[in-house]
Amino acid sequence: MQHSQYFELNQYFFGLWYAAYRLLITSCLVLIFILTQDELANNYEFPQLYFYVLWGYFFINCVQFFNLKHFKQHIPQQFAFIFIVDVIALSLLTIATNGPSLSISILFLTTIFAASLLLKTQKALIITLIAVIAVIYQQFLISFLTQHSFHNLGNSVILAVLFFVFYACGQIAVRRFQLLDHVNFSQSQELKRLQNINRYILEQIETGYLVLDENCHIVLSNPAACALLGIAPFYAFDKYPLYKLQPDLFELLNFDQVQNGEKFQFESQLSRYHLHIEVQKLIVPQQVLTLLVIQDGQKMNQQVQQLKLAALGQLSASIAHEIRNPLAAIVQANELLPHSTIDQQQTLSQMISKQTKRIDKIVQDTLSMVRNQATQPITIQLDHFIPLFIQEDLPDLKTKILCHIAPQLSLNFDEAQFRQVLINLIRNAIRHNSPERSTIELHCYTQDKNIHIDVCDFGEGVAIQDQAHLFQPFFSTAITGTGLGLYLSHSFCEANQALLSYVEQQQGACFRIQCRQLT
Repeated sequence: MQHSQYFELNQYFFGLWYAAYRLLITSCLVLIFILTQDELANNYEFPQLYFYVLWGYFFINCVQFFNLKHFKQHIPQQFAFIFIVDVIALSLLTIATNGPSLSISILFLTTIFAASLLLKTQKALIITLIAVIAVIYQQFLISFLTQHSFHNLGNSVILAVLFFVFYACGQIAVRRFQLLDHVNFSQSQELKRLQNINRYILEQIETGYLVLDENCHIVLSNPAACALLGIAPFYAFDKYPLYKLQPDLFELLNFDQVQNGEKFQFESQLSRYHLHIEVQKLIVPQQVLTLLVIQDGQKMNQQVQQLKLAALGQLSASIAHEIRNPLAAIVQANELLPHSTIDQQQTLSQMISKQTKRIDKIVQDTLSMVRNQATQPITIQLDHFIPLFIQEDLPDLKTKILCHIAPQLSLNFDEAQFRQVLINLIRNAIRHNSPERSTIELHCYTQDKNIHIDVCDFGEGVAIQDQAHLFQPFFSTAITGTGLGLYLSHSFCEANQALLSYVEQQQGACFRIQCRQLT
């Protein structure tokens, strides 16, 4: 629906309400006249004119209301004719009562204001001018018919001025109404567009989504949920009790005890799938909804197996790639060895030994990566542990490490794994440090009840395109690196409920270990 059609539809309903209002008013006026005709006969200058005009006004209103409701053609013309009838009828009623009374004046003002809302600006102005002329010149007609002076001319002039005031107010109201109507229409169209997009997305995905209200009625579901649960697809677009559609699931769910994030397996006679269901609580205004994320359990297992096979294939390819280079160097040195001099043989032997150690390190790191070792966390007090660790494990680098350790910092961590993580991070920082700086920095401090251990160098840092691959196995920017150090460090941190992350800074690279502080 276009905005113009939307506005015309709203205008039509407003006009229909106005037609019903004028029919109600004329009905009340007829009833009042019938009941008070004898007592108030002296208040009417021309009782017969008042009687005939009132009854004619009533019947014309009935016909116009019927036409407006049942014949929706030429609506602007019907509106214009309605207001012309109003002005003529109210003017004749004013003549019959010998001048504008308060009740008729209010009806006149209501007519002018409604005309400003329902008619175009020029037509509304014409209706206003007709009403002004009728009110002013009817005084001359009354004076001519009754031989009275113009004693009500002042009231008629004031009423005419009010006509223009109400016309101006009506025009201002129309402008505001059009603006609000345009905003409302734009928002409704945007809301419909978003609803259609959401519905399209829900229809395309294979995961089932089922939203239940507090009474366990289905509020929203997608076709995948209907297919997995064995529900007819047309229930995806209707609100329906769950116990009628899927009684097995209804009996299994206990809304008083179900926890947010709870997962369970589900089988039903209505469904041919073994389902995996996850429960999520949705907090929306004035109600609590329950979201059930439904997946095919067999398909999930297949996906897990595929991921494992893909990871195994990637790992095997990476290991083969890493071993190929040192193995090629060993083969080449071995071929040159019989035909070399003693000095050359010694150099070649050293090369073979070096490449063999490199292969051994790759194998050991790979075993450490795939071996699922149980962690044995202990309490480590950093201000005592770090200096001793540097003295025992990094004696060759103790002059190149500048430590800033806050006192009384304790954490739970497997000691051997914590040492390995620190060795990897510190040696990596030394390797990439700027030649102009002789030291790296090690900071230990607390922030938001967490311990932060930052290992920072002053080199070139990690390129933006490489940051997403930092903790992947066999990724390294160094020619001689195996690419397993950061991956193992990240795995060790996760095993000890800690987090290893890369922190950007203005100069150099910074790797942060974040874990909870012991109290």
